[in-house]
Amino acid sequence: MQQLSITQKKWLKSIHLLAAGIWVTTGLTMFLLHFMRKELQTGDQLHLINKIIHFIDMKILVPSAIVSLLTGWIYSQFTKWGYFQHGWLIFKWIITLLIIILGTLYSGPWIAEMVRISGELGLTALSNTEYQWYDKSQTLMGICMNGTLILTIFISVFKPGKSKKKINK
Repeated sequence: MQQLSITQKKWLKSIHLLAAGIWVTTGLTMFLLHFMRKELQTGDQLHLINKIIHFIDMKILVPSAIVSLLTGWIYSQFTKWGYFQHGWLIFKWIITLLIIILGTLYSGPWIAEMVRISGELGLTALSNTEYQWYDKSQTLMGICMNGTLILTIFISVFKPGKSKKKINK
């Protein structure tokens, strides 16, 4: 298997870290935007907040997650790390794929439904049971996804299960 040069690894790692950072930041931003609802006075404002969250999700978070996945794949394919040689790396693969799949199947569609409902009902969407369900479910999933993603970053840095001698090399 062909290995990447040192310079190529540095570029790849930089892109991977940047994508992961954007992924975490946009996830946290989407979560924090929910707290602005207390200040909303019109249905148009609620709809706009939901549209902004949807925009951030589709145009920033999803691409950064995909870039993170692809650079992780390249890193595993063309370096000594491989895919399944270390438990911490297997954990990263499972979590990355799980978050992307759950986001695609549930989180993204829930956000889209919140945009639709708030567009139709305006501010009364906040008292609509369907909207409330999507909001609570999305908030809970967002907390779980972001928390797990942040944990994955720490695992990536500390690499549990590896000896200290090998980590410092």
